[in-house]
Formats: sequence, structure tokens, C-alpha cells
Amino acid sequence: MASALMYEQAREFVQAFLCEHIPLAKAMQLSVRHYDGQHLSLAAPLVANHNDKQTAFAGSISSLATVTAWALLMLWARQQGRYDYQVAVVHADIHYKKPVLTDFYAQATLPTADVLVKSAQVLAQKGRVRIAVQIDVMDEHGIAAKQLAEYAVWRVKI
Repeated sequence: MASALMYEQAREFVQAFLCEHIPLAKAMQLSVRHYDGQHLSLAAPLVANHNDKQTAFAGSISSLATVTAWALLMLWARQQGRYDYQVAVVHADIHYKKPVLTDFYAQATLPTADVLVKSAQVLAQKGRVRIAVQIDVMDEHGIAAKQLAEYAVWRVKI
């Protein structure tokens, strides 16, 4: 069972990685809001991500959803053994339900334990796997967008 310290270290890893390697995440002022091993939530301030209507820019909403699920799968991949892995979005569908009026966040959720076990087996055997992730984007008024995205996870050749 994972400890609170492990989750805190994972949050710190994601925050540092985003700031150092993803210029868009830095420009959007993304921050890690929550991680518990099954869910990752990244937050974005409206002030750095608004459009001409003073609501969240659709590109920021989509980017936040995509980066959140990507980071969640990066954390999952790091737990899969002695190899290094890469993660990339393959396909994403987003549905915008309502405008985002305040600071907002995305929450990505890993698939069920059964799906993850099978995915880990395929990854170990073939060195690559595809995993679907559900992401909800919310502000203080509730869910504003839903994204379903498929990500490729593959072993880096050394």
C-alpha cells in the first residue's frame, strides 16, 4: 500500500517536471492539486487562461485535461518496473458543457484495477500499450468539460 509520503513525492515530481519540461504548463501556471494513486488533479488560474469573454479559453481547458491525464499515466508508468517509459496522447474527444467562470482544475482517473493489471502485462510483454483515461474539468460551479483520451505508453529503448 502506498504511503502519504509516496503521494507527496509524486506530486512534487509532477510539479517539477511540468515546470522544467513543459513550457505551456508553466505559462498556464498549472499546479498539482491532488494525487492519491488513482486520481490526479491539476489546477489552473483563470487569470492566466481566459479568453476575450473572461471565461476559460477552450484551448486551456483542453490542454489542462490532456496534461493531467498524461501526468497521471507518467506516474503509473514509473511504477511498472525497471525501465523508463514515455507517454503520449493518441486521441482525445472533449465535450464542453458550460463556460468556466472561475479558477479551474482537471481530474484524471486511472482505469479499473483489472484494466491496469492487463495493461501492465501487455506493457511488460510487448513494451507498449494503449490506455484510455477519463478526465473531468471543473470550476467552483461544477463540471464544465469532459474528455476521454487514449494514451500510448511505451518502453524507452536504451
